[in-house]
Amino acid sequence: MKFLIIGLGNFGRRLAEDLTDHGHDVIGVDINEHRVNDVKDRISLAYIMDSTEKRALAALPLDEIDHVVVALGQSMDHSLRTVVALKELEVKNIYARALDKVHHSILSAMSVAHIIIPETYAARVFARSFQSSEDSIELI
Repeated sequence: MKFLIIGLGNFGRRLAEDLTDHGHDVIGVDINEHRVNDVKDRISLAYIMDSTEKRALAALPLDEIDHVVVALGQSMDHSLRTVVALKELEVKNIYARALDKVHHSILSAMSVAHIIIPETYAARVFARSFQSSEDSIELI
């Protein structure tokens, strides 16, 4: 499968690397040159780009992408503008990171079908690890 990961901070970079390790093609996008340089040798392609710019996104091979993950985690504004641009470009299979419940509600109102809050998911998985193994907890 081919993935586009927009936002290469902690969550986006780790996701891009793990998907690559599992044999998927990954294109990474971030406005921060250092983040792109840090991951460019680990994934298929990496671009320095402002994802809120529809014309910039349109230059990507969107018709070849199976899943797009908007992993922006510092600005609700940038996340929402990126999702709007993707929707205007008729991109399907958008997964968007929500920063909080309000952000989640806005993304839901925009008909984003796949919304994730990584911190909530990680906390639930971690809590379950206490229940499944009283003796040893493995921290990653």
